[in-house]
Amino acid sequence: MKYFLRIISAIFILAISVSAPAFASINESWNSAEGLKRLQRSQFKNDFYQLVNFYQPQINPLYCSIATGVILLNATTEREKIPNQKENQIQKPKALGGGISEFHSYSQLSFLNEQTDKIKKREVINLQAAAGEKNNKEFFDAGTTLSEFSQILSEVYKFKVQKNYVEKNDEASRQKFRQDLKKYLADSKNFIVVNFDGKIVGNGARGHFSPVVAYDETSDSVFVLDVALHKTNWYWVDLAKLFQAMNSKDGDNYRGYLVVHN
Repeated sequence: MKYFLRIISAIFILAISVSAPAFASINESWNSAEGLKRLQRSQFKNDFYQLVNFYQPQINPLYCSIATGVILLNATTEREKIPNQKENQIQKPKALGGGISEFHSYSQLSFLNEQTDKIKKREVINLQAAAGEKNNKEFFDAGTTLSEFSQILSEVYKFKVQKNYVEKNDEASRQKFRQDLKKYLADSKNFIVVNFDGKIVGNGARGHFSPVVAYDETSDSVFVLDVALHKTNWYWVDLAKLFQAMNSKDGDNYRGYLVVHN
């Protein structure tokens, strides 16, 4: 009997070792007991308090960068300085005196405009037109790349943006990312946006953008304020796993992260 139990135990251990993924731990929900513990003890979480009040999920499957940009704009602009967003204003009926109820909050419906068209046309971003032709066939390029989103933030919305391609997945590169997290997540005027392969971290989106709002040194994990609320809640992800997801190709370039300065 003891011999039989030893055999069963050996088979069980072997099954675990064969089937275990490269990253054994799964993403930790931000509001689980463990997730809240990480947030409480984190020394690098200023951006959580800066951005959470302005969070909004992406309004369609292509708008992860647009939702991220709108969160940053609303968090860094005094409300009275935000222009009326005509796409969201309300025309009052004559019975109520007529006129317009204005809407002073940046919107995903108006984030893309004639100025952003100079960087990448809306119809291409929205998958309504091909980006061009290759070998006599149309090709499509929906959404934005790290470079395109960086341009939109800096040239149209006047943020100062530092672009970081994650071309190597080694300890020196990961350590630089850790240092950037510690430096900028403790500063109210700087924000970090990650661009990563969502399939690697388990949210299903191949190419994805979201803000990062906290770093927990004890667990070496990162709090992603994920805008894909139709797929996932906010979560803590192992830094190594997120870094692997950023070290992935989007066309000719690697993905990576932006440091956005207000």
